Amino acid sequence: MTHSEYRMLLEKDKSTAQRKLFDEYLNYVYAVVYNRLRSCGSREDTGECVVDVFMDVFSSYDTKAELNGDIKGFIGTVAFRKAADYHRRLCRKNTSVSLDDESTETIASGENVSEMTEQNEIRGILLDLIESLGKPDSVIILEKFFYGRNALEISRLVHLSPITVRVRCSRALKKLRKLLADNDITI
Repeated sequence: MTHSEYRMLLEKDKSTAQRKLFDEYLNYVYAVVYNRLRSCGSREDTGECVVDVFMDVFSSYDTKAELNGDIKGFIGTVAFRKAADYHRRLCRKNTSVSLDDESTETIASGENVSEMTEQNEIRGILLDLIESLGKPDSVIILEKFFYGRNALEISRLVHLSPITVRVRCSRALKKLRKLLADNDITI
C-alpha cells in the first residue's frame, strides 16, 4: 500500500484504511519488533509492542506529508523506536532474578551473561545517542545502517536531495563518533 492509496482510503473509511494497513504490514512490524525483543521479552511483550506500534502509526501519521509512495519506511522507523523503548524497559525490569525459583537450573548456559548485559547497555546508549542527533540525522542513520536503505531511498523519506543525505550522514557519523568517544564506547 502506498501513501496515496492509504490517504484515499483513509478519506473514505478510517477503520477500513487502518485495517488494510494493519493487515499488510503486520508481518513486517512483527519481524522488526521480534528481532529487537527476542532476547528479553515474551511473546506477549512482542504482541503488545506490535499493537503499540500500530497505535502510534495511526495517531501520528501525517496524510498531508509527501512520502513519494513510501509508507513502509515510516512504519519501520516507528516500529524500531517503539521496540527499542520496550527493550530498554524490559531489560531494566528483568534485572532481578529470584534464586528461590525452581527454574534456576535453566539459567546455566554457554552464554556470557555479563557480556550480553554490557552489549544491551551499549545498544541502549547508542540508540539514545543516535536520537540525540535530532531529525533528520537520526532518521538518516537508522534508515541507512538498520534498514540498509541507500541515499536515494532515504532522500524520499526525509525530503532532502540524495547528495544532502550523504553529506548529513557523513556529518552525523562524525558527531556520533565523538559522542561515543565522550562516553568511552568503542564499537
